[in-house]
Amino acid sequence: MTLIGSWVIDELDRQTLEQFGVVVLYFDEDGGLTYLTRDDGKQQIMLMTYEVDGDILLTDQPSSPRVERTAFSISDDGILTLKFGGEPFRFKRL
Repeated sequence: MTLIGSWVIDELDRQTLEQFGVVVLYFDEDGGLTYLTRDDGKQQIMLMTYEVDGDILLTDQPSSPRVERTAFSISDDGILTLKFGGEPFRFKRL
């Protein structure tokens, strides 16, 4: 299974929804990542780059350069789990 495509926070992940609001990730084929957040009527878009190294997602935001390393997995039922700071965040494909 591939990361390419759009992913939204799993509505069953109540803790993440409460903490961040709605988050949508769009991974394109050329290493671009669009990170969209919507909370309290506000929308924020971050344009980033990404690479995959095994089960590690490497992301960078060119406007504030710094590579972040995040463990990830995609379950057999298609749930993307990102482990950021040791906390799991669940996404489902749009």
